[in-house]
Amino acid sequence: MKAAIVRENDMVLGDVPKPQVSTGEVLVKVGYCGICGSDVHRFAAGGFPKGAIVGHEPFGVVVEAGEGVTEWRRGERVVLIAYDPCRSCRWCQQGEYQLCLNKYWIGLGTNPGGFAEYVKGRSAMVLRVPDQVSDRQAALTEPLAVALHAVRTAHVNVCDTAVVIGAGPIGLLVTQCLRVAGVRAVGVVETAPRRAELAGRLGADQVFGPDCDDLAARIVRGLGREPDAVFDCAGAVPTLQMAADLVRPGGKIMLVGVSMKPVPITAIAWSRKETEMKACIAYRDEFPLALDLIARGKVDVEPLISDVVGLKDVGRTIRGLLKPHDQIKVLVEPGNTDGAS
Repeated sequence: MKAAIVRENDMVLGDVPKPQVSTGEVLVKVGYCGICGSDVHRFAAGGFPKGAIVGHEPFGVVVEAGEGVTEWRRGERVVLIAYDPCRSCRWCQQGEYQLCLNKYWIGLGTNPGGFAEYVKGRSAMVLRVPDQVSDRQAALTEPLAVALHAVRTAHVNVCDTAVVIGAGPIGLLVTQCLRVAGVRAVGVVETAPRRAELAGRLGADQVFGPDCDDLAARIVRGLGREPDAVFDCAGAVPTLQMAADLVRPGGKIMLVGVSMKPVPITAIAWSRKETEMKACIAYRDEFPLALDLIARGKVDVEPLISDVVGLKDVGRTIRGLLKPHDQIKVLVEPGNTDGAS
């Protein structure tokens, strides 16, 4: 089969053996697989081994089921959860599957992922896509699950005001999830005009540019008070301290986007406010809820898709995403042999 394969400083189109299913596994023909920001930054940092097939957001169609798999049939539309927890460790026993240290992952450098014509996963990783959800929408299930986990972990309520830093895919989905959660007001901080405009369309009450000295004051004027919760979805070096400067005394900062570099903070600013910070990783059990919200039209994922590329363009696209750009969510379509669409 064709796949985008990690080589030194690049991902190149190549031929690899088609995965063979074992007992308890399902083979899926990939329809779409999103490029995650973590794919881009890990690639730039040399975090993927040579020969790896990346891509942990696959949607596709079942083509084969291994021995012992009775719940899946050829032709069913599915998404794959990127990991399968061990279900026996301390964290799994508490239901905190995202903290399991013994996960079976796809697309993160060990087991092959979705930047290929086919991908296999364990049966427990496969979820059926509702008829109301299109193929392209289904490819956004994984990032929506990430956003849902962040909002659920924050424990926000209808009395809260929230600010989201960064209107990339996760930030835009967190904004919508905050609306679903019923918070009283949502502000978004974003520099890129295309993303800022989309944030306003998708539920932000106010959108603020960060490049000014009075950002905190403008947020108070725009939203009526200091935010109770600030979601750092940018993961840039300065944004964690920005969140601390914006949040109210006693408020909460959610670390959703993650910088690959050391991040300096002014500790006294945190201490004075008794600021609480909570980090979150991936998702726990949010995939079914994500599919349900898309199916019922509670979260609109289609506007986030800014480009669709073929396997031969994955390397070029990821290198482009390392530079200033106005892309939001790029999908890889293995069946697209013509390139970008």
